[in-house]
Amino acid sequence: MNEIELLRAQLATERLHVSAAANACAAADAAALRAAGTDYLRCVLGWFEARDRRLDELLRARAGLDESTHRGLKAALSQPGASDVALGKLPAAEAAIGAWQALAQFVGTAWGPRRDALDALLGTLARPADWRTIAGIDADSILEERRRFERLREAAPC
Repeated sequence: MNEIELLRAQLATERLHVSAAANACAAADAAALRAAGTDYLRCVLGWFEARDRRLDELLRARAGLDESTHRGLKAALSQPGASDVALGKLPAAEAAIGAWQALAQFVGTAWGPRRDALDALLGTLARPADWRTIAGIDADSILEERRRFERLREAAPC
C-alpha cells in the first residue's frame, strides 16, 4: 500500500466514524455516550474543516493543477455540508436529543455527499506531497482518532 492509499484509508475511516458517532448519539439518550460523541465530533470535524482550508489554500497557490480538477474541487468545496456547519450544530445537539437527530441527518445527507464529491476529485491528485499537505495526518493523529472513537464505543449502551 502506498502513502496516498494509506492517507485515503484513514480519511475513509474517519468519515465512517463521524457518521457512526452522530448516529449513535442520535439514537441513544446516554450522557456518557453523548459526551464522548461530542468530543469525537468536535475533534474530527475540526480536522476535516482544517483539511478543506488547506485544500482551498493549495488550489489558490498551485498553478499547475489541471483546470477541470481545479474547477471541480472549488465547486465541491462550495457545496452545502461543510464541516464548520456540522460543528456549529454541536452546541444545540448537546442540549437536546432532537438536535442530535438533526446533526446525524445533516452528516448523512449533506456532509457525507460533499465529502464523497471531494474524495472523488482528490483521487485525481497524484502527488504525495499534496496529500500530506491536505490531510495533515500523521501517526499521532491516527492514534488520537482511534482513542477518541474507542472512548465513544466504550460509552455506547449495551
